[in-house]
Order: sequence, then structure tokens, then C-alpha cells
Amino acid sequence: MASCSPFVLPLRAKQQDSGIHGTNSGKQEIKILGVHDFFHNSSTARRCCVRVKAAPGNRKTKPNSMICADCDGNGAVLCSQCEGSGVNSADLFNGRFKAGDSCWLCGGRKEMLCGNCNGAGFIGGFMSTFDE
Repeated sequence: MASCSPFVLPLRAKQQDSGIHGTNSGKQEIKILGVHDFFHNSSTARRCCVRVKAAPGNRKTKPNSMICADCDGNGAVLCSQCEGSGVNSADLFNGRFKAGDSCWLCGGRKEMLCGNCNGAGFIGGFMSTFDE
């Protein structure tokens, strides 16, 4: 019984090869070869399409970490209204909050509690003492 691996191997391309071509940061041309390119004479070979899913490059936490990814363990995020300036950028709510005054949402602190971890800094939030 033949097995098929989902892995895709980046190799240098030859001119007569067919496949997906690309460049590696503009330095060299690479070709993406799948398992079917190595076992093309096999009776069990099948062509597969691979969809690449990538994580954001600016992630500071590990994927399986307990540290909150939204606040990086700080427990606070930038204010969504003033975007960290601490002041209102325009008159809001029919002039009730004036431009230049302290932000109506964060009160001028420039940060708010993280909504993902409730300010704890780690996934799961604060431990509850509620027993059922």
C-alpha cells in the first residue's frame, strides 16, 4: 500500500520541468515539487492541490503558548477609540466629549483591558472560585 505525504519540497528548478515556479526573496528561482513529481510513474500517484496557510509574521508568542496573543501577556491593549493618544480626536456624541479632552473610553490612560484574556495576560483569564 502506497502512502502519500502532504509535504511540499522546495527545490531548484530545471528548464524542462513543469510545476509551480517562484523566487526566494528575488535571489534564486525555486520550484515547488509535490510527491507526485517524484512518483509520477506509480499507478497510485495522484495530483493534489496544496493551499498554504501562514501565520502573521509579527506574532511574538508561540502558537501553543498560554500567553495571550492579543496583548502579548501584558493584559492591556491600545485604546480602540483614541488609538493610544489619550485624547479625543474629534467632538463625539453631539459635543458631549470635546476634541482635545481626555479620551472618553480609556479616560486618557491610552490602554484598555484586553478583551481576550480579561486583563490576566494568559489564556483562560483569572481563575474562578465559583463551584457548582
